[in-house]
Amino acid sequence: MCVPDLSLQRILRAREAAGVERGASASRRIPLAVEHNGYVVACDAEARERGVRRGEALAQARAACAELELVPADEAEDRAALEGLAEALLALAPVVEIAWPDTLLLDASGAHLLPYERGTGAEWEALLAERAVALAAGLGLRCRAAVASGRAPARALARHGRAPTPSDAGSAALAGLPISALELSAPLEGRLTALGLREVGDLARLPAEALAHRFGAAGLAAWRLAHGDDPSPLVPYVPERLPEERLELEAPVESSEPLLFGLKRLCDRLAARLAGRSLGATRLALVLLLDPRSRKSEVRLEIRLASPSSAASRWLLVLRERLAALRLPGAVTAAVLGVAEAAPAPIEQLAIGDRPEQLAALEGVLVRLAARLGDGALFAAEPVNRHRPESAYQAGAFAVKKDRRKETGKGTGKGRRNRANGAEGPSNGVEAGSERLSSPAASPPISALVRPTRLLPHPQPLVALGEGGRLTALRVDQPGQRVGAGGQTLRVLALSPAERLAGEWWGDPFDRDYHRASIEGMGDCWIFRDAGDGRLWLHGFFD
Repeated sequence: MCVPDLSLQRILRAREAAGVERGASASRRIPLAVEHNGYVVACDAEARERGVRRGEALAQARAACAELELVPADEAEDRAALEGLAEALLALAPVVEIAWPDTLLLDASGAHLLPYERGTGAEWEALLAERAVALAAGLGLRCRAAVASGRAPARALARHGRAPTPSDAGSAALAGLPISALELSAPLEGRLTALGLREVGDLARLPAEALAHRFGAAGLAAWRLAHGDDPSPLVPYVPERLPEERLELEAPVESSEPLLFGLKRLCDRLAARLAGRSLGATRLALVLLLDPRSRKSEVRLEIRLASPSSAASRWLLVLRERLAALRLPGAVTAAVLGVAEAAPAPIEQLAIGDRPEQLAALEGVLVRLAARLGDGALFAAEPVNRHRPESAYQAGAFAVKKDRRKETGKGTGKGRRNRANGAEGPSNGVEAGSERLSSPAASPPISALVRPTRLLPHPQPLVALGEGGRLTALRVDQPGQRVGAGGQTLRVLALSPAERLAGEWWGDPFDRDYHRASIEGMGDCWIFRDAGDGRLWLHGFFD
């Protein structure tokens, strides 16, 4: 597939992303042309209407159109745009080759594996070409596609605007093209045209033996190309780094809304490039370049995502939240959005009853919470093999996952065999009615223990009130006050049996009796009595 006037399309795409309107109205636009070394290399429709032509000198172009806007060509930017498109097209083909300066070659051998309706090989190849053109259009680039059995015939057909044809059409599809379409060496092309050969069909009608006798191996290779025979393999393009897109603003902006308009285009392009590599972003990096008159030269933002994703809509949610809370120290002149970290995108087979839209909605909420509260405010508690409650978990990344592992013995009423004595017993390894955990070998798994959802960073002192050894009320001391110096007195509505937690004698030993207490006005709380000094403490809440 060919991207005609790549330089011009790239410039127009960048201006559209920046929200630039060329000219006073949509009906009258300033003619635009791209120049290189004093010559016009591309021009738009408005410039052509005023007599500007590709290949003419700049003086001639300005004479034809005095208001012509000239933009210098940028080979590095053109190459980056072509590489970005090649990266996105990897979602459709296993191999993509870049044929500089304006063509991409796709391996169509796997076209029948794409999700199409049933059809023949030719139909699959044509549908692949249509999907490739549509994908490029979604990225802001207009392309021409052609189907051929080799690299050189495909380049020739695509660059000369021929409609997609069956790959086995051979010389019939190439017959009307000029000899130059085969991209032969300059000496060989000159000798062929000196013989009066103007089109590929003229070359194809000559005897192969005569061409080989007169022009050698080069003549025979040209004859084979004229018949659509090019056995050379594709040279795969392999991206070397994570993608990055840049947005240049024509006028500085001081608010987030006009900036988000351009960032949406960047997100779409980045997401397509990641999808082509079967990757999902886990961390994005946004750099806002500020006006030179500002106190700072740039603002850097790091955006973490809940799970690997190549969905631009999810990226925009967190970008909107982060930009809304950001106070810009100056006007923004440009933005660079890149993928700082990526992982293989998870692909799951849906089962009956699965609700992927709910997972997507939850992920969106998590991303927005992290954007508003900060990266460290949202985490998942991962269990650690320790009995001390404040050390029994560690903060980990909150990832939206679906666990499809089957749990053996779940819902069957059968207990697991106790490894300590070989007898059947409760699956949690704790004797019925026991208030103290058994030996570590028979300790219940952490997942079987009931623990509060919120732990206080520092236990809050309590004062027990009651008669006859019964706990009927608690006095909650305020932070910073001396124990027993006052506070609010609340009734105890229910109290569970004690659970003894002790250990770590080798370091900082502890010995506590924990209870789940239902306290008036506070709900279910987790309290403990320190066996060392007998003091009572509030440690957490069951939400």
